[in-house]
Amino acid sequence: MKLRKSLLFILLALPLLFVSAQQQQQPSGQSRGGRSAEEYIKLLESERRIEGLHVDKVIEALKVRPDDRVCDLGAGSGLFTRPLARKAGGKGVVYAVDIDSELLKHVERTAQDQKLANIKPILASGTDPKLPEPEDLITIIDTLHHISNQAVYLKGLKKYLKPGGRVAIIDFSRDWPAGHEKMVYTVGDLDGWMTAAGFKRVEQHDFLDNNFFVVYR
Repeated sequence: MKLRKSLLFILLALPLLFVSAQQQQQPSGQSRGGRSAEEYIKLLESERRIEGLHVDKVIEALKVRPDDRVCDLGAGSGLFTRPLARKAGGKGVVYAVDIDSELLKHVERTAQDQKLANIKPILASGTDPKLPEPEDLITIIDTLHHISNQAVYLKGLKKYLKPGGRVAIIDFSRDWPAGHEKMVYTVGDLDGWMTAAGFKRVEQHDFLDNNFFVVYR
């Protein structure tokens, strides 16, 4: 009787284990809202998004120096990674950090196409960017709202920064996209998390229409 009950429990558990395994194997598709990598890359690199985020102006405002170590956290398609790498120069390094292996493959391919040998892709976890060395600058652009428990995550960034290193964060400030209702947070929330993590806001830029752009040290 006990043997039958044990076998029945195993058989009932198998579907749950299978679903769990599938979810672990497909984190990338979930992070893209079910879109294919190709569809998501087109969205990330659309003309409208590039114009809205003022990519060139943001890169200038970040004041990346030659030889800097930079982390583009939530690199996505590499929209900001590539210009950051050009600013950092041949001896600088830009780590393209993401939890999506398919997007990182795209970053790697485009880096090779554009002869940007200083871009290093890193497959992160949802709780740790897994950076190999301290950074001069960590950028988190259009990404922080996807991270769960932001307060804990941001506190963990301290160990990945050089003394005097900066964290630049850009995210929605007004009109959040549909489906993001549970991800909404404010600059006030962010200031609280960063203060608790030992950071102080040192810059604020107001040239983005629907995004805040703040820098902490």
